[in-house]
Amino acid sequence: MAGSFRFTMDQKDITRFLTATIDSFIQDRLINKEQRTQHKEQCAERLAAEDGSCDKDTEVEYSDQAVLANLDWGIEALEEAINTYNMETKLARLDYAEKMLQVCAMLNPKQKTAGVPNYYLSAWAHLNLSYLWKLRNNIQNCVFHAIEMFIVDPFFSRIDFAPELWKSLFLPHMSSIVGWYSEERHRLMMEVIPDSSDLSFTADFDQFFNESLVFSMRPHQLDKLQKLEQLYGESLDENTRLYAKYYKDCMNSDSTSGKKVAPMLPIAEPPTTPLHELSRSVPDFVKFGPILPKSAGFSLTSRSKDGENETIRENSTSSHSKVEKSSIRGAKESIIEENEDNSDSEIEDASVDSDNKNNIFSPGMKMVKDEDIEPKVHLSYQKNQIHSPNIFSPLDSPRTGPNNSYTNPDTRNKREPKYLRLLSNRYMESTISDSLSLDMNKDHNFNTDKEVMVLKNIQRKNINQTLTMNDDNENSLGLNDSSLCESDEGNQSDISLPKLEKLTIGSKPPKDFVCPITSQIFCDPVTLETGQTYERKAIQEWLRTGNTTCPITRQPLSANTLPKTNYVLKRLITSWKEQNPELAQEFSNSNTPRGSSCSPSAKNFSILSAVQRTTDSPSHKSKENYTRQMSNRFMRVVVATSPTSVLSQAAVETIMNSLKPYISSLCTSENLQECEEAVLEISRLWKDSKTDPQVQAYLSKPTIISGLVEILSASLNREVLRTSIYILSELIFFDESVVETLNTVDSDFDCLAALFKNGLPEAALLLYQLRPVYAQLSAHDLIPSLVQVIQNKNEISDDFQLVIDPKDAAIAILEQILIGGDEYSRSLNALSVISENGIPALAKYLERMEGRKSVVSILLCCMQAEKGCKSLIANRIELSPVLELFHAGNDSVRGICVEFLSELVQLNRRTVCNQILQTIKDEGAFSTMHTFLVYLQMAPMEHQLAVASLLLQIDLLVEPRKMSIYREEAVETLIEALWQKDFSNTQMKALDAFLFLIGHITYSGKSYTEAWLLKIAGFDQPYNALVKAEELGQHDNDSMETMEDEKIAMKSWQKRVAFVLCNHENGSIFQAMEECLRSNSLRLAKSCLVLVTWLTHMLSTLPDTGIKDVARKSLLDELINVLHSSKNLEEKILATLALKTFITDTIALEALRAYAKSIYRTMRKLKKYSVVAVDIMKALLNLNSVDVTELWSCKEVVELDLSSNGEVLSLLYMNGQVLSGHSDGTIKVWDARKRIPKVIQETHEHTKAVTSLCYSDDRLYSGSLDKTIRVWTIRPDEIKCIDVHDVKEPVYELTANAKLACYVSQGTGVKVFNWSEAPKLINFNKYVKCLAVAGNKLYCGCSGYCIQEVDLSKYTSNSFFSGTRKLLGKQTIYSLQIHDGFLFACGSSVDATAGKIFSLSTKMVVGSLSTGLDIHRIAINSDFILAGTKFGTIEVWLKDKFTRVASIKMAGGHTKITSLVSDADGMMLLVGSSDGKIQVWALD
Repeated sequence: MAGSFRFTMDQKDITRFLTATIDSFIQDRLINKEQRTQHKEQCAERLAAEDGSCDKDTEVEYSDQAVLANLDWGIEALEEAINTYNMETKLARLDYAEKMLQVCAMLNPKQKTAGVPNYYLSAWAHLNLSYLWKLRNNIQNCVFHAIEMFIVDPFFSRIDFAPELWKSLFLPHMSSIVGWYSEERHRLMMEVIPDSSDLSFTADFDQFFNESLVFSMRPHQLDKLQKLEQLYGESLDENTRLYAKYYKDCMNSDSTSGKKVAPMLPIAEPPTTPLHELSRSVPDFVKFGPILPKSAGFSLTSRSKDGENETIRENSTSSHSKVEKSSIRGAKESIIEENEDNSDSEIEDASVDSDNKNNIFSPGMKMVKDEDIEPKVHLSYQKNQIHSPNIFSPLDSPRTGPNNSYTNPDTRNKREPKYLRLLSNRYMESTISDSLSLDMNKDHNFNTDKEVMVLKNIQRKNINQTLTMNDDNENSLGLNDSSLCESDEGNQSDISLPKLEKLTIGSKPPKDFVCPITSQIFCDPVTLETGQTYERKAIQEWLRTGNTTCPITRQPLSANTLPKTNYVLKRLITSWKEQNPELAQEFSNSNTPRGSSCSPSAKNFSILSAVQRTTDSPSHKSKENYTRQMSNRFMRVVVATSPTSVLSQAAVETIMNSLKPYISSLCTSENLQECEEAVLEISRLWKDSKTDPQVQAYLSKPTIISGLVEILSASLNREVLRTSIYILSELIFFDESVVETLNTVDSDFDCLAALFKNGLPEAALLLYQLRPVYAQLSAHDLIPSLVQVIQNKNEISDDFQLVIDPKDAAIAILEQILIGGDEYSRSLNALSVISENGIPALAKYLERMEGRKSVVSILLCCMQAEKGCKSLIANRIELSPVLELFHAGNDSVRGICVEFLSELVQLNRRTVCNQILQTIKDEGAFSTMHTFLVYLQMAPMEHQLAVASLLLQIDLLVEPRKMSIYREEAVETLIEALWQKDFSNTQMKALDAFLFLIGHITYSGKSYTEAWLLKIAGFDQPYNALVKAEELGQHDNDSMETMEDEKIAMKSWQKRVAFVLCNHENGSIFQAMEECLRSNSLRLAKSCLVLVTWLTHMLSTLPDTGIKDVARKSLLDELINVLHSSKNLEEKILATLALKTFITDTIALEALRAYAKSIYRTMRKLKKYSVVAVDIMKALLNLNSVDVTELWSCKEVVELDLSSNGEVLSLLYMNGQVLSGHSDGTIKVWDARKRIPKVIQETHEHTKAVTSLCYSDDRLYSGSLDKTIRVWTIRPDEIKCIDVHDVKEPVYELTANAKLACYVSQGTGVKVFNWSEAPKLINFNKYVKCLAVAGNKLYCGCSGYCIQEVDLSKYTSNSFFSGTRKLLGKQTIYSLQIHDGFLFACGSSVDATAGKIFSLSTKMVVGSLSTGLDIHRIAINSDFILAGTKFGTIEVWLKDKFTRVASIKMAGGHTKITSLVSDADGMMLLVGSSDGKIQVWALD
């Protein structure tokens, strides 16, 4: 195979071979969780050993610690990604792991970090990166990292990290080196082995080359052997690196252009040429291997008892008599001389074989099978046999051990104390440590190293206790400097060899009697829902550290509390102990020496809520100290139940006899008073018994429990009720079966609930101990009573020392109620707590350590249910207890604290928020910002955003002038979340965090940044609605000074936030938001648009650092897309406001030119809602590169044929309605809110043609040829005539208001009618064709191409404009319109000008309409001037620039235009013609 591999495989074959081999190897590693765990432990022990070799006084730099922490966090995150099935969590964990592992992968291999060679850390990181890329299905990167591992550190890669992979990829190329090594070793053996001339060259030297042969070597031969081993290992490493580089070149060449020259195959050359050629295939019997040369960079040491480090690896230069100073690289790197004498005791494999896979001294061992061990080998021989280095291969996996055979230690123990100390370590590993961990390593799967360390801590405690029991053994062999090496922090104790030799497999207790965690006999076995049984203490510690799964099956645990004791198993264990007292004592899990007193505190009973699984440690003290503190709080010390109890059996029997008559009365008497007296006496005797177990068992009978419950339901004596509760709580504390007895009858819980609600606070203790479910608690409306207990409104008796304070129980129950049920129920329950004024008492309760986590959880529920209570909590609470809880808690507790603080700073007053943030920053014994930063690096995904937001807000309390690692990490975390496009929930949370960071928060805790931005854009409705609802928290009692301070604080805060976000990594946030704007989630895109609008709006207030250009490149196209695609008015206004930022940028305006037409149309629609739209329209019109004619477009919508009513003489638009007057006297009302008008009313009040319609002050006025002027009221769906004025002459033109009417009749001049008197004629000898009114001025368009101005207050006239007379034709002003302070006059075309525009204030001509056609009708809207000519053509001009942009040709040829009107927004044009038709045009 090797030959074929080397000479016939081309480059593509090699690439395929590499990919398949490495892919298969990595896949196997990912499947085998146990192997990964063992490998991590092995590597960790190497690091620990190196750390132990350093001087204690040497300080490790923080940067070095951070590098090692990054490696650990990266591996842990990778394991979480492997074990999770949630794709969002998996990808997030992989991203985090990659970032952490890359730090170590890029280390300089020639240097060290915290005393550890960088090449070791880098190779380890590359291996884990290979796992990572395999999980991402990127096989090429997976292969590259695996090959890079062998390049960086070939030695540890082939013996530690990937020995199987090395054998597949590199061993076939090492045949010449292997042959050379075998030849050289053969020569050496020929010198040592007598009569070796008859041996063949390929003979199996393992049967000859043993420890005896090593001891028979001369010093120069040992030196040769050691040099041979070293040279062989260096040669393997050098050629491994050579071939790894070749493989890397093959992969690079294959992945790039085919023109690249393929790399040449290297040749592995031995240090010297062998005498003859060996086969390229290596026989199985050939063994080879140097073991951990000095060049590896690790100094292998063993720490002595007094703290001094003794080097184990030394040069083998001493003689045979001084072998204790020699060192040959072997299983333990130490040689202990054999002893001739054998012990009588035998030991089985499990006890004999040390767990060498976790030993830093044995990287290359090989473990023999059971059948290879001689059956007559004795214990002492097996224990002391050393291992020859020559029979072990560096190719073998470090997870296997050597053939272990031992000799008697008595011969050498006087001469070799150093090696004897190592032997004592091996004794402990083989007899105690391995027995405790063997089953775990094989049968138990752990998700994280954290879980492994939890169990190791439990084991460590149990080992220490077991070793302590043997300290008084007089026959024990004193082993100086012996220690239990575990993470380099062992507990030193003397070991009794006779004791340990007894622990054989045949003399162990049954497996089912031993806890799989502690490896000790059960004292209090509990069987979980998964079917696995554990020691109660052990599984409690497992759960307290945050684990939620079964240690063995890994199934999630749904139960909130542990089940009752497995009494069947406990009785079986008791029976076995009676039959095997000696073994029972040896395997007992005793926490205290005999004769000592113990208390209920040994049960670690703590006041935890039903859902709380973690301890709320107040500091970084040991768990034992904290457990003792908790126990002192909740329990009292009582007399132990050990055989040395101070109570004699006679005294117990006396108490039992005294109890019987009272028990009889309690259970059988029908006299309530007699029963009550019995309860009091039972309580007294229970106290006198000092909770003796016999008395406790007697009182725990169901009949007695039932009697006590009956007393609770019948008695009215408060003292008796409290006493009954005291007895029941004590019994439950010692025997959980009492809970089952009480829970069998629902009425028992109902009785306790009723007592509690009636003012008996002690009943809360029993309610808590019964572990009720949420449905039971919610059915009794306990919240008011619970709040009263917390407020201490009910006096609590001090006569009894209860196991739990009723207040603590009330807190736990209240938390269970508030976090249970659905969202609506949680909200109602939280509101009930608030209405009962429970927040002040809860805030005060935070001063106590017990239940602090529950209090924070309750307050958090209240804030989430009623945002308005945040101010109350902020004013009442002390933040230092919350910060202490955060510093000491685990991830679950820290998550609650972070969520609580995040909610607390979301107030509607910026000044108050800043004060709270400053308090968070300054409070506590530790640096809060540093603690948040550390937690941010390892926090679960659901907590990272809250921590980042909180950390950023604290950092922004000061001006962000200097670089801050806190700020950079926080912003990076938030922006990185925006890129998680596959996880919209994460993106949404990040956007919410940004919006709350801005600071515009309502009184109810919602962000109103959108309403604030819309108000800036001129769209006030959402903001005014918030003001009306008092959501902005602006009260009348706020002083002007307070409001001014608030405005200044808000303005300063927003500038800081905008500056930090926009300038982070040169505006990277804009690129992230570009992706968010493309999201398919409407809510996500809307929130992103609000944030984009705010940031771009704030850019105008920041110094110009080039960020605006970055924002334009990222956002311009997306904002235009919002304008085109969105159907939401508010979104379009926000996009318009964002675009306004860029209209001052010439580059941005040029970019807008391509979209000018579509943007202009959209702006025309938005201008009535937002003033910003007008600014953009003007900017577009002022672009020289924009052809204004391109901005115009129109489309005929419909033609309404009304010829049956004659000509359409007049049209009027008002409030979404169009009124048309016809020549037959008909007035029609049209609904013009849609594109096609619809008739809603038709009237025939006039008998002749309706010539004119006008509108003023909610009144409609119509003039007709029937010589009347009618006044109409306007309703939403109709008009109604309320007055008719007969003016005795036909009305051709009319303009009117509430005071007077001006109309044109036959003859010259104009008539003015004040509604009561006769019309007055104002004659200026000209025929009037049109009228327009502005205030008390009437403007008349006359024949002779002039305009007369009439003062209606004085009834006088004067000439406003006189045109030039032409000799040919008649020049006349046909139409006048007043709009925005300008008078538009149109008529006959004179000198190619048919219209002029006058300023009413200056009476000057400001513009003209150039056309060769006479204009008979004119309509003005906000954008256009529309002029109807006599030949049926409508000319269109831009109103602002007086530029002609288009011409509309009416259908039907040269139809005369009789009327013309446009809506207020300029989106619709209606044209009336002489043929009785109305054409409707859409103006886009």
